[in-house]
Amino acid sequence: MLIPINITGGTSEHRSRPQSKQVCRNWWPQIQEGDGVSKYILDSFPGLSTPWSAGSGIDRGMLAHRGIVYKVTGTQLHSIAENGTRTLLGTITGTERCVLEGLKNSVVITAGETAAWEWNQDTTTLTYGDPADFENPFSVAVLNNQAIYDGLEDGWMTSDVGTPLVIDGLNYATAESAADKLVRVYVFSQKLFLLGQLTTETWWNSGEGNPPFERMEGGLYQIGCGARNSVAHTDRAMYFLGDDRNVYSISDAGVNDNILPANLVREIANFGRYSDAIGWTMRFHKQNFYILKFPSANKTYAYPEGGQWFELNSSTYDLATETGRYRGNSYAYCYNKHLVSDEDGNVLELHEDYFTENGDTIIRVRDSAPIHAGLFDAPGKNIELNEVTLVMETGVGTVSVPSPKVTLAISADGGRTFGVDRMANVGIAGEYQKEIKFHGLNVTGPSIVLRVSVSDPVYWCIHSAGANINL
Repeated sequence: MLIPINITGGTSEHRSRPQSKQVCRNWWPQIQEGDGVSKYILDSFPGLSTPWSAGSGIDRGMLAHRGIVYKVTGTQLHSIAENGTRTLLGTITGTERCVLEGLKNSVVITAGETAAWEWNQDTTTLTYGDPADFENPFSVAVLNNQAIYDGLEDGWMTSDVGTPLVIDGLNYATAESAADKLVRVYVFSQKLFLLGQLTTETWWNSGEGNPPFERMEGGLYQIGCGARNSVAHTDRAMYFLGDDRNVYSISDAGVNDNILPANLVREIANFGRYSDAIGWTMRFHKQNFYILKFPSANKTYAYPEGGQWFELNSSTYDLATETGRYRGNSYAYCYNKHLVSDEDGNVLELHEDYFTENGDTIIRVRDSAPIHAGLFDAPGKNIELNEVTLVMETGVGTVSVPSPKVTLAISADGGRTFGVDRMANVGIAGEYQKEIKFHGLNVTGPSIVLRVSVSDPVYWCIHSAGANINL
């Protein structure tokens, strides 16, 4: 019998692989509008150009403010012009990842040092604050033209209006609801969030008192922040990695703790280190994304808001150990470009018409949901797979890649091991009616998983799949 196969889903690997060995790597699972061939598809996640702006040193953060890109690479702060040219603005000491925020004509920078920095666009000067006014801030947020900094333990402070490095002696406060250490200050939807190790408090700018903030009633969440640099927001919600390794979103509707599938929560919980996670958001073709990267664990996950999580990885990916992270490390949108800094300080452009990353091959892998006899009300029985049909974009060959190929590997033990690779040609340019069929498979087992992979630098899109199965 011919049955449809779940080939277009996201990543969801269960500890018991026969239960679910679904992997989606460098494919973007999409829900389609209107009456297309399929409601769900897998599309190529955009590639990265060669360096638009070359750098040298560890990426520590990037920001677009008032039409200019600012970037900290190693200990150097640069502005980057529209043609990619860098101008050295000064020195940002330390090695910690930086938080950059815009406040009117200034860029404010924190890095866990004794004070914060301010780059003033009008006076073109970089100023370091008075250490006596700060408490080694790791983060900064801006609300109503005031800079807000984290301090020691549960302390935080606010600057005078319009002057981010001037802090009145009365503008110091502490989180009120719990005694846990403050991890990050963050502003979203005109509210100040004090994210601690175990709890999160919400404050609003009342304009009265010192500092001019009041805690919001009902604004206490029993959720801590597990990674300072995982916090980011879209126009709809603020996202962060919780102290329990789950991902949370907070919006005007409240807290959502069902964003990350339980299988991925379990996987992250097994990471040796997660506090160095980096998160950023971007909007690409009407779709908001939250990207969550774990440098020490060598993994990167992507969440298309409202969709299914998938993985991103670059050429460092090791298929045997299934580890490898995305080279992207910071993001900014400026000059009508989606700009991504890699870990070495280069800035590259993210674009749907790039099918490599800085010239490196992108390997796209999808492991299907398991096919088993329980789907036919015969649990525990072996099944026989004879044929697989892929419904996908064909005729994608180019002058440089005239004959792109798709590879199919099959596991008969629920995704623990895979057999030999079988390859099919997806057609030269213009060969749009080509069918992608794999015949004579004759694979028998209790739980069968299909692995579809591609690596040729062309546009790829999978619509659906079917399999011919015998009980």
